[in-house]
Amino acid sequence: MKILFVGNSLTYTNDLPQLVQEIGKYDSVSIEYTMLSFPNYSLEDHWKEGKVQKEIETGRYDFVVAQQGPSALPESQVLLLEYARRLAEVCKKNNTSMAIYMVWPSSTRFLDLDNVIYSYTQAAKQTQSLLCPAGLAWKYAWQSTPSLPLYGNDNFHPSMTGSVLAAFTVYGTLIKKSNFDFLTAEKSPWTEISKKNLDTLKQAALKAMEK
Repeated sequence: MKILFVGNSLTYTNDLPQLVQEIGKYDSVSIEYTMLSFPNYSLEDHWKEGKVQKEIETGRYDFVVAQQGPSALPESQVLLLEYARRLAEVCKKNNTSMAIYMVWPSSTRFLDLDNVIYSYTQAAKQTQSLLCPAGLAWKYAWQSTPSLPLYGNDNFHPSMTGSVLAAFTVYGTLIKKSNFDFLTAEKSPWTEISKKNLDTLKQAALKAMEK
């Protein structure tokens, strides 16, 4: 499977593509990826730069996984939808499936989480793209375990725990997984994540994907 990841620091922090690849190894799925992710980039920035379109047009990719910032504000929702639509059209012409990677707000704007979820969900629906619902999975994980350390030190970018949860939603969405039983705590490469917390991440990802 070949994946193109398009985004910003919410993708390259903790190397999300590598985490998705690692999950695949435990499920006997081989993943190759390319990442085009730069600080503070929106999908509009990527589109105007033009590298993403050229990559998609090589016809090498099975999936494009794209994200921008939280996009909770109305004007940001419009831009997310507009450039997701443009990318989805390029994907369709090149026999590639588009997937939108839903993120989350900073902790200081935590009340925006439902707006972020809405924004990304609508963008996926209206562009007929897959939805990798990491932000929704974060919400469910916190409902189960409020103390779960999903944020990193700056209270916006993800901790390794937060990135692993996001990676489960990306992998699970693309591969259409109904469970993550193939990756047990005993096998897990993320020793900082306890068995209990790993189980919480798995269940939160699955619940989010069901929606």
